[in-house]
Amino acid sequence: MNLEPYRKEIHLTGTAPVRLSVVDVGPLQGTGKGTIVCIHGCAGNLEQWAPQIAHFAPHYRMIAPDLRGHGRSEVVNSAYSLEEFLWDLTQILTRLQVAEPFILMAHSFGGPIALTFAASQPQRVSRLILIATGPEMHLHPLHERIVKLPISLAMLERLRPILMPKTYAPVKVIQKVLAGTLFRWNGRAVLPHVSTPTLIIAGQWDFIAPVAQARESQQLMPDARLEIVRYTRHLPHLERPDAVNRLIDRFLEGPRVWRE
Repeated sequence: MNLEPYRKEIHLTGTAPVRLSVVDVGPLQGTGKGTIVCIHGCAGNLEQWAPQIAHFAPHYRMIAPDLRGHGRSEVVNSAYSLEEFLWDLTQILTRLQVAEPFILMAHSFGGPIALTFAASQPQRVSRLILIATGPEMHLHPLHERIVKLPISLAMLERLRPILMPKTYAPVKVIQKVLAGTLFRWNGRAVLPHVSTPTLIIAGQWDFIAPVAQARESQQLMPDARLEIVRYTRHLPHLERPDAVNRLIDRFLEGPRVWRE
């Protein structure tokens, strides 16, 4: 699906203002089944949701931002803390007049954002979908080592396309996300407070957010189910999108009768 026609820019205000690129597509307000807001992972971008946007947009309003400093969103001089990402999400909901409660879907580093939001404002979220995330978060081990190399930031950035080709944020942003959010994230203190019905999707061979972490998340959450997508690693929604979309369909709609 070509997402270009559905991109828009929104300017968020506050103590850490930023310009975000956001995809907003789907039925007109009130004519669909609701809204799904998608949050990508660290060094990812909104294009990673393309298979889900294509599948669900006929029936759901689909909103997917490039997080601050990622993709086509502005790279600003801010802390890239969890608090800033939560503020951005809150402003997106207001600026785009998202009807509530809405469905919140997150991948990897997007998980801490989604879980913290749902724990603190449960009345605003009807369903929560977590993909390849867990109570503690890391980057790819190689990427973490690269961004910690004792060389200049300019040199790291020049090396990024070679050493980290599938990343969509500058090294300085990745470093700040690691320091400001990922290394501080303690999901074990947050997960028990998430009462929203939750679908946890794990990749069978994911070594960044392994199945064991997904099982722990399920045990910590009051109302969560776990699905493991076979033969996938850290991007099951891209590696096997049809399988992941079927799991999400069942979670949102319930099982279909055999005639369908």
